[in-house]
Amino acid sequence: MRKNEIREILHRLDMERKKFLGPKLQVLGLTVGEGQARALRTLLEEGTMTQKQLADLCMRDAATMSRNIDRLEKAGLLKRENNPGCRRSYLICLTEEGKEKAKQVQKIFRELDERIWGDIPEKEMEQLYETLLRIERNLE
Repeated sequence: MRKNEIREILHRLDMERKKFLGPKLQVLGLTVGEGQARALRTLLEEGTMTQKQLADLCMRDAATMSRNIDRLEKAGLLKRENNPGCRRSYLICLTEEGKEKAKQVQKIFRELDERIWGDIPEKEMEQLYETLLRIERNLE
């Protein structure tokens, strides 16, 4: 198999993922590809954290995460609180409305997972997982 074919398949998969997620996230007032949904889900699953921790877990740079936090805060989905451990940083947490949206995001991601998995046997998915981890390490 030619190497460029794998790259093209990965690109098509990403495009299909965005096509699936885009309309569902738009209904929630979120934008696909910017990390807003991932930020909400991460805060729901991990709890209150600093902006840096959130950026790291969401694999976003600090500037992008700052813009996302501003948008999500303006939408009433999260809030910044003073960090008693560091006067120069804030703790980021979900509002009640943010928790509800984050639960909806979790549901959408579960739907995506099921769609990705499809009828592929678990053993094949485990092999794919291991191969993708190796690819990730190669790119790092």
